[in-house]
Amino acid sequence: MVELLGYISVQADWTVDVKNALSGVEGKHSFWVSAYKQGFPSIHDTIEASKATAPDGATALIDLQTTESQEISAEYIDSHRLRLSSSKLGIAPVLHTTAQKTVTCSQVVRKTGVTSFDVSPYGGLLVAGGDEGVMDVYEINDAVHRVKLEGHFGDITSCRFFPSGQVILSGATDMRLKVWSASDGTNPVTLVGHTAAITDTAIVGKGKNVLSSSKDGTVRMWHCGTASVVHKFELSKLSVNQIDLVSIAADSTEPEEAESELGNNQFQTRDKVLVAACEDGRTVLIDLYTKQTIAEYSTTGGLPVRAVAYDAANSRVYSGLSDGTVEVWSFNSSENTLLHSFKRNDSSISFIRLVTYKASNSPCACVGTEDGQLFVVSLNGSSSKTIGNAEVVEELVGFDVDPISQIRVVLSSTSDASRQSIWATGSGNKALRF
Repeated sequence: MVELLGYISVQADWTVDVKNALSGVEGKHSFWVSAYKQGFPSIHDTIEASKATAPDGATALIDLQTTESQEISAEYIDSHRLRLSSSKLGIAPVLHTTAQKTVTCSQVVRKTGVTSFDVSPYGGLLVAGGDEGVMDVYEINDAVHRVKLEGHFGDITSCRFFPSGQVILSGATDMRLKVWSASDGTNPVTLVGHTAAITDTAIVGKGKNVLSSSKDGTVRMWHCGTASVVHKFELSKLSVNQIDLVSIAADSTEPEEAESELGNNQFQTRDKVLVAACEDGRTVLIDLYTKQTIAEYSTTGGLPVRAVAYDAANSRVYSGLSDGTVEVWSFNSSENTLLHSFKRNDSSISFIRLVTYKASNSPCACVGTEDGQLFVVSLNGSSSKTIGNAEVVEELVGFDVDPISQIRVVLSSTSDASRQSIWATGSGNKALRF
């Protein structure tokens, strides 16, 4: 049984109306809000923001009142956060957060906006690509354009920083992967071998090896130094849509002397699991060292799997489906047990990323969809074999109905943050940090 989750959408720029109300700007300051749950009539309302005074008489507050249905409740938290709920649809109060940082990728002026991006491991750089084979590197703090990366002959489908933060791996619909300098834009290595568009990439360890998935149904492991394929995983007759590479070792560092034992130009593959989302409805887990399939999960009715994430700490595999369902599987179970499944509507899941909250003991995942939903869900349960229910703990606001084109989760730059920083892009030319 799929758990149906209700949700509330709010106008992406609601902060403008609240700011105007606080500043005493004349006129009404209002924004729309809508509540949805499959099987129930949707609720549409307008929230009016007005300035109020705290009991101490010194602090300015914001009073939020719905003006029509009175079936949605709103509470102002601060300039970036609201708490919205609807008792009529059984939607408990959920935090709605707007972006605290925006990087405008001004060089991305193409039809579909940012198609892929990444943030460097230390948070200083951002690389973004579009639908004309060009990427640009930006310095995040100063919003300065550093360098343009030109060389692909198709849309950029994936870009990732190597652990050094100074080298970038990209993949495109031209069936090629390229390795770039983030400093001067040079392209010393091009990897050729796929027979259809690249769909995703991953970096193995320090980056001597990289992985790529493709619409040709394969995942390939490459050796960057020789620009050669060292292994090809033939997984499907259809597309491999997305991959996730996870270290399952407590200490993921691998000494150089151990690397040489692997042979065949393969490095730091021990204790790593490759997870692949297949268009044929399967989620496949592979031991990257032995190259053996260690688990395989099939969706009901063979629905395409569009997104994957592997929570090694809790032995859970997340599969995001084309009909908007997220399935959560137990990796420990020899019977391939489906622990739980949930959905909000029929829009395809585009990305799932694991997120850590300081105050939560439950695993959390950030989910992005093709209709612009971006939310964090917590899965209650004491072990890898039990899950009570899915609870949405935060809605990330900023994309209207734009498809979420990429999500990245990085360490927060502030010590008092309640969770990791979440970056995301839609069909525009802005990367938002929540």
